[in-house]
Amino acid sequence: MKWGIFLVLAIIIFSFVIFLLIVATAISMDIAIVRRKNPVKVSDKMGEYSTVDTVFKKDIESGMQWISEMPFEEHTIKAFDGVNLYGRFYKNGDSKITILMMHGFRSNPIHDFSCAFKFYYDKGFNLLVPDQRAHGKSGGKFITYGTKERYDAKSWLEYANTLVEGGELYATGVSMGATTVLMAAELTLPENVKGIIADCGFTSPADIIKKVMKEDMKVPLFPLYYTTRAMARVVAGFDFEECSAALAVKDCKIPLLFLHGRKDSFVPFYMGEKIYDAANGKKHAVWVEGADHGCSFLVDHKACADALGGFLGI
Repeated sequence: MKWGIFLVLAIIIFSFVIFLLIVATAISMDIAIVRRKNPVKVSDKMGEYSTVDTVFKKDIESGMQWISEMPFEEHTIKAFDGVNLYGRFYKNGDSKITILMMHGFRSNPIHDFSCAFKFYYDKGFNLLVPDQRAHGKSGGKFITYGTKERYDAKSWLEYANTLVEGGELYATGVSMGATTVLMAAELTLPENVKGIIADCGFTSPADIIKKVMKEDMKVPLFPLYYTTRAMARVVAGFDFEECSAALAVKDCKIPLLFLHGRKDSFVPFYMGEKIYDAANGKKHAVWVEGADHGCSFLVDHKACADALGGFLGI
């Protein structure tokens, strides 16, 4: 009889633990990859700032205001898996050089490139600015940390050649956008892609998810990371560990420019340094003292602008 009660209690406890794990995994999935039902609008984003944004509030607002007043064309393309992708094209006179700009996780390009838009435009570049999948006006239910987005970047670069024929292409990205364009480097990109600019990219989807779980969410990696990874494979169709920016750049023949703040509180500086060290081709880096996540261009504008000028040949 006692053994029967013990067995029942053991089953109840085990079932409760499994239930908690399922709930925790579902919450982790929602935080990590599920598209928000009410995405942040550009107009709303202007009023919402992180601690870092507060320091550069005037610069960011000024940049966003400048962008909002610029004319653009709207374009949509079909991703490799059928997802509809939306982007804006800022034509710059008769320029033959186009820069693809990929924004970061749960953000938008108007915010993330607020202080770079005018710099690039004034230097004479066309700007092709997509909403990443599961963001803004683009379709998709899940964010995949560059795993699927790298193919989207390739598709946008190919599409850019239909907008401006016979020109040159560059790709740039911030945070997840940086990892996206770096991981796209191992794909077969158009031959006229002349360079990739990566601002505070992370080494791999697995690395950044583990970092966020362990350091930001304060949850144990075992078993939550593994159950979340398994659910992502089943529900969202991608694996956290199927690709890596550090591996993608190993044999990259396209010139690379890295920007990263040494005080980055979200994507640790060592990740940017690790990707740089892994690249065996033509490369250059600007490591900015005191810069937090995505703020290198703001903290040391001259160093970044000079590096960009040299890299872009302007």
